[in-house]
Amino acid sequence: MSEEIRIPSEAMASVESHCGRPVLWEIVSSRRGSTIWKGTGPAASVALKAGQDEGVPITSREIKVAERMPGHSPLIASGRMATASWLITPWHDGPSTWDVFRTVRTTHQGTREARDAAVDLCLAVGDLHRQGWVHGDLQPDHAIHTKTGVQLIDCTWAASPTLTPSATFQGGLPHFLAPEVAAKIEAGHRPVEVTPAAEIYTLAAALCHAATGTWPFDYSAACLTVAVWPRGSEIRQLVALGGLPFAKAQQWPDLLALLRGTLAKDCTLRPSAMELADLLAALPVK
Repeated sequence: MSEEIRIPSEAMASVESHCGRPVLWEIVSSRRGSTIWKGTGPAASVALKAGQDEGVPITSREIKVAERMPGHSPLIASGRMATASWLITPWHDGPSTWDVFRTVRTTHQGTREARDAAVDLCLAVGDLHRQGWVHGDLQPDHAIHTKTGVQLIDCTWAASPTLTPSATFQGGLPHFLAPEVAAKIEAGHRPVEVTPAAEIYTLAAALCHAATGTWPFDYSAACLTVAVWPRGSEIRQLVALGGLPFAKAQQWPDLLALLRGTLAKDCTLRPSAMELADLLAALPVK
């Protein structure tokens, strides 16, 4: 564990109380003022996230979500201080959606396992929507496929009628944004609100990315005169206009055709998460 990164003493005591001693620590990620550790003890494993400086309000927001959002990463303990905030949630064992689709991306095989994982993810998202919530930042790495079902993680920007969207939320990855959300962001609308229909678009785009390893759309076809790769704002502007060609990909044509059909600019033409689960379940696999 790096000497520059320090676990708050209160958080360490809470982990030891929950997991037993000794606790083995492993840094999972560290960026933008937030660090995530996996703590493993004799009794359990947990995820500990601590935010400092710019990471404090982000982590504090995630604490609010964990206190209220049903079914995913329940809060074990948390703390808020002037210079830091932290939370502890269960550690979920299993591959992410990105991991499950690796064989599809690399060898064009593994379609049965990937299809089942995609169905399970859609069902988890559909259940979340049924309870009035949206995740807000669905990505292939933000869903863990465990033995007991899909667990959604990185839920910082989740929202519901009882928890309004955060004013600091920037919309998530621009590559996965629904056109209507991209347009509102570029028009300066805040807070960024994600509807279930917009999240279905993001879900389909994220699955396209998991299956191919490329972004869903070919930006170069619309940016031939751009000297550098488009920035987030430029991507949002292109997505908001619609009509971008899909990126060329050879993996699993039936899946890509289904997902691309879900990426409709008209939000009323998109299926629900449960409907998408049914469509995916009907896909033939090898």
